[in-house]
Amino acid sequence: MKKLLSIIAIVLVMVGGYYLLDMYEKSLPIPDDAVSLEFPLKNGKYYVTQSGKSWRVHSSEVEKYALDIVRHSSFKLSFKFRDTSLESSDTYGTDIYSPCKGVVREIRDGVKDQPIGIRGPNFGGGNTIIIGCDGFDVYMAHVKSGTFKVEEGEIIEIGEKVAQIGNSGNTDGPHLHLMAYRMDNDGMTKKPLPMVFNGRCLYRFDVIDN
Repeated sequence: MKKLLSIIAIVLVMVGGYYLLDMYEKSLPIPDDAVSLEFPLKNGKYYVTQSGKSWRVHSSEVEKYALDIVRHSSFKLSFKFRDTSLESSDTYGTDIYSPCKGVVREIRDGVKDQPIGIRGPNFGGGNTIIIGCDGFDVYMAHVKSGTFKVEEGEIIEIGEKVAQIGNSGNTDGPHLHLMAYRMDNDGMTKKPLPMVFNGRCLYRFDVIDN
């Protein structure tokens, strides 16, 4: 009985902590240097698994406001036996859309998507795309190999399909890595920028129905 009560107490503390964190984050003001973007995923509910820097992921300064995003139902799969086949993930192959109007600055393709649970640390973001928006750049990583619908130098519109989510690079499961930055005056340093989607800053554990 004591063991059951301890488990219930732990669960209540975890749930309470989550809601307190959620309330605190929602009370934070939108940063002055935040950039406004269209959410790059559609036709579903999505879940933020990581936001900002941590000791394990997003360790570089430019990733200060970076987001990792999956389909919401993918979170439930973490409680089941993990299937390493990419087809077992409902995030894998999800269409990615341009979050801004701009120009395609750079595309990296040709990095093979690896099975779930196996990282490719030598390939960093794997297949990636950089879009030059109005005075800043948006970087999206871990794209599915061979799915790019746009080319370098092409001018694209908000909501235009650009690729699909994959599992390429230093990732152990299909997700979209998204961040924005502005080049500093020295032309070398990337200044990380907070992102706002429909007036909302996103944080870890947030759910987006789009």
